[in-house]
Amino acid sequence: MSRALAAALLLAALPAPAARPPSPPPAAPSTPDAAAAPALERLAQAVATDVRAVKPEPPVALHLSGGTPELRRAFGTLLAARLASAGLAPEVLEAPSPEAAESLARERGARALVRLTLGVEGAELRARGDVFGTWVNFWSGRSAPRAPSPAAALAQAVEADAQALALAAVEAPRPPVSTPEEPRPLRLLGAVLARLPSPPAALAAGDLDGDGKDEVVALTERAVHVFAADGHLVAERSLEMLPPGPAPTREPFGALAILSGPPRIAAFSTRFAHGEVLTLEGGSLRGVSRLEAAPLGPDARGAFVPGQTAFAPEVRLGTGEQRMAGVTARFTTFSAAHSRVLLVHPDGSASFFPRPAEAPIPISGLGAGSALGDLDGDGTPELLTTSPELNPSPDFLRVFKTNGGDPTVHEPLWQGPLPAGRALQVVTANLDGDKRREVVVGLTQADGTGVLFLLRQGAP
Repeated sequence: MSRALAAALLLAALPAPAARPPSPPPAAPSTPDAAAAPALERLAQAVATDVRAVKPEPPVALHLSGGTPELRRAFGTLLAARLASAGLAPEVLEAPSPEAAESLARERGARALVRLTLGVEGAELRARGDVFGTWVNFWSGRSAPRAPSPAAALAQAVEADAQALALAAVEAPRPPVSTPEEPRPLRLLGAVLARLPSPPAALAAGDLDGDGKDEVVALTERAVHVFAADGHLVAERSLEMLPPGPAPTREPFGALAILSGPPRIAAFSTRFAHGEVLTLEGGSLRGVSRLEAAPLGPDARGAFVPGQTAFAPEVRLGTGEQRMAGVTARFTTFSAAHSRVLLVHPDGSASFFPRPAEAPIPISGLGAGSALGDLDGDGTPELLTTSPELNPSPDFLRVFKTNGGDPTVHEPLWQGPLPAGRALQVVTANLDGDKRREVVVGLTQADGTGVLFLLRQGAP
């Protein structure tokens, strides 16, 4: 037998190697959550779906009204892109009115016209209007009757976000005037800035990265979260490494402050025995020192009442040696702006200090969600406050001037309802680098989560 034949027979006698299991198919690319898409994109997709359902004949003309020019341009771009992908050859028309858009669409040779009015209402970005055929039979003469189809009413709304709110709140430039201007009426538009996995315990705002715009910092019972002006999460840090506190509160409660030189976050939750000073570095929060006192503000310290969602009746200023006079009762809220100080007490009363060294002015009917902040950039802070009721439905925000005396004896500059939830924290922030400040409200939801609700000033 030849050596080659022997080798072949030997190989045939060996057991066959185990079959290799088939490789798993490549994972399908993940698709972004529709709810996480920007509000303008979600609204454009919803409207485009409704328009396609009518089956209009291309080309389709679009006319947008309402809102600011920036909001209309952004939404028109997104809607046109979606209709173009469906082969409807859209064209955005500039017309002085929806009625004028109909004749213009016919002049441009459009076979259908979509007319929409945009706006932010009640924390929703809304689009309302209609779609109809614009083709005219040659024999109709000058009457130009509408075709019976397609024709449909359009109405869509999505939860607004910070991006939509910024576009909806842009003001047109005003010409310079030589005489002093009358105060402009305050108008606030609202949208969800961010969502939290648990209820907020405290809020603060300050420029942590030196770009001239504030970050919003939220303290929950066991963590610190930092958000940018557009609502995206910049950094977060768990506080679980801290030792537990001797008398934590039943509800999340704590204190936050933004310290200067360099900017740092001082955070203290009643769940733990002490707090931390944190710095934002490279997209993460790093602990730099330990806190033994509750940080009421950049230059103010206090102490928790054991087991209660309140601070002890004492405020220490500066390095902690000087005590603020006139603090005689427990308080749930501390806010300071432009040398004015506000303390809100558990019963809904408040102490308003025009100057820290002056006697306080008593105020009644304030909610725990209260703050001082200069919304109009005139150097005098406004008083912002929520409902003093335990479970209002709905809760609401009021804004008052603070030019001497009790601000609440005058009509509010603005008031409006808030989304569902308990509004227990309010802070003002400069999110776009101008002189005016925005408002962020911390909402506790019934399902145990939290919401940061943004109120931005819009053109009257």
